[in-house]
Amino acid sequence: MIDIQKKNIKINIIPLIDIIFLMLVFFMLATNFSEKKEISFKLKQNIETLNYDQENLIIYIKSNSFVINENLIKNSQIEEKVLSYWNTKIYKNIVILNDDNSNLQKLIFILDILKKNQIKNVSFADDPEI
Repeated sequence: MIDIQKKNIKINIIPLIDIIFLMLVFFMLATNFSEKKEISFKLKQNIETLNYDQENLIIYIKSNSFVINENLIKNSQIEEKVLSYWNTKIYKNIVILNDDNSNLQKLIFILDILKKNQIKNVSFADDPEI
């Protein structure tokens, strides 16, 4: 007969920890960390090529206010005024102009209003001098 002895079996996890740390270092080095924090988009139109007729509803974002078709609008009334102009059905496009002193928060605010109301015909123009 064969004498069977019980052996103590131990699992050594130290090599497993080494492999995990090597994989962590590999994936950290292979990952592309980007420091860019900007929204990039192409300007579809230039200010000189805009049609100032009944086709385009022009929203000009100034540093402390909004101007819609040359009418000064308070910040609290902007959503109501944009919708009242757009719902007349005369305008086919909305063109957003931005001056150099305005902040990104106002632009995002306007875009949120347009998205919430499912207005999709939006374009941007660069450096207005109205």
